[in-house]
Amino acid sequence: MANGVVRATCVMANMSAFDAAMGLRQKFPHCSLGIHWTVTQGYPVLPKEDVPTLIGRDGEFHPPSDFRRLWLLGQIDKSQVQSELIAQYKRCCQAIGHPDFWNTHQNFHVYPRIFDVCVKTALKLGIVAMRSHRRVTLPLNESLTQYNVHHPLYWLKGFGIAWWAHKAESCGAIMPDGLFYMPDAAPIFSSLEISVQRVAWPKINKALEFVIHPSTVVDARLFRRNAERRVQEYQVFADPHALRRLKELGVQLVGFEVLQKPQYVPAFT
Repeated sequence: MANGVVRATCVMANMSAFDAAMGLRQKFPHCSLGIHWTVTQGYPVLPKEDVPTLIGRDGEFHPPSDFRRLWLLGQIDKSQVQSELIAQYKRCCQAIGHPDFWNTHQNFHVYPRIFDVCVKTALKLGIVAMRSHRRVTLPLNESLTQYNVHHPLYWLKGFGIAWWAHKAESCGAIMPDGLFYMPDAAPIFSSLEISVQRVAWPKINKALEFVIHPSTVVDARLFRRNAERRVQEYQVFADPHALRRLKELGVQLVGFEVLQKPQYVPAFT
């Protein structure tokens, strides 16, 4: 963020490093700061007796696979999910003020039926902007058609959540035009440069979202997978020459402030 390359980041209100978010708004006024809701890792913000269906015996949230199974079986109380999201929002506001956008940890909101819950809650809280769910996939070693044939579940899931995103927009939510994805690409700048030049930019009306998960240390316990890749991402985007190289490609780096808010419709069907 200090390097000027990353223009948006988000905060998890229930994690041990939460206090480090204090002052982010003042330190990086040019960046968008969002809330990263979680109900699949860590402890809830609410007292455990208020969210019994969300936690295990140890008081922590159910891990993603367990949460997904319990949600699909109808054993997760939707009202408890909503209450926990609101509690995390209130705590997040203490550190960064009103969030500029929202997303979720481990993308729990893309499970069937819970997408609606998250969108409704966000709009109720006045968080209009959200992460994009229209994928702009740019494989480096094969065509997009070949990639979709080789990964049919990826294509099917992408089609489904793009439809949900359309529903969310019809209610007043706003998001970037697409989510930039480079499958099987190494986190090196040459891969990014190649992909950027292949984007059909005339079709992009507002912005493309590019997501990274940078880290300064390899922590397999926390990250579970791709731990070393996260360190490589940090090195690539903390490079003092990264901003210059992106500008030379004609890329304008922006945050969620570029999304213009349409008229808010407080209903989700």
